[in-house]
Amino acid sequence: MVDNKELKVIAEISRENSLTQRELSKRTALSLGAVNIIIRRLVKRGLLKTKNLNPKKVEYLLTPKGISEKAKKTYDYVVKTIDMVTRVKEEIAKIVLDEFNRGQKKFIILGGNSMADVIELALKGFDYKKVHELNEIKETGALVLIAEKSRSANGFRSINMAQRLSEVYWGVNEDEG
Repeated sequence: MVDNKELKVIAEISRENSLTQRELSKRTALSLGAVNIIIRRLVKRGLLKTKNLNPKKVEYLLTPKGISEKAKKTYDYVVKTIDMVTRVKEEIAKIVLDEFNRGQKKFIILGGNSMADVIELALKGFDYKKVHELNEIKETGALVLIAEKSRSANGFRSINMAQRLSEVYWGVNEDEG
């Protein structure tokens, strides 16, 4: 299996196979020496072939094995991402269900980012509205679920879901510094 640095090089080569090692270094944010070592390692493992176009120009070609390794790594990343989104959605659903069981019947999602979209997925079946700005909120009894760490809902009962989830998953509490 390829590591993350190798995947960066493979990804750039798959986009454009006539890059120099210096260009690969810039695009991948890896040192020129690291790119050279990675290319040699990929060639040795049969993931990459080189073709001399002229004495100063080399073309890099992904082999079927290289393409397969890139696909496996991409698949693993997608599966991990979907798993994380599912766990976050379930955590949000637990928080919302607790609030619902305490008597909260209306919810407002504040924000327009990906977190707001995940909150919306978790709220299916509940009475909710999604807004991008605080001044769009007209309901006084609704619980505002904030989708961005840096936002607040002054004057409204709210839960900053981005903050709460960062505490649950990463142990980060911005109030602690």
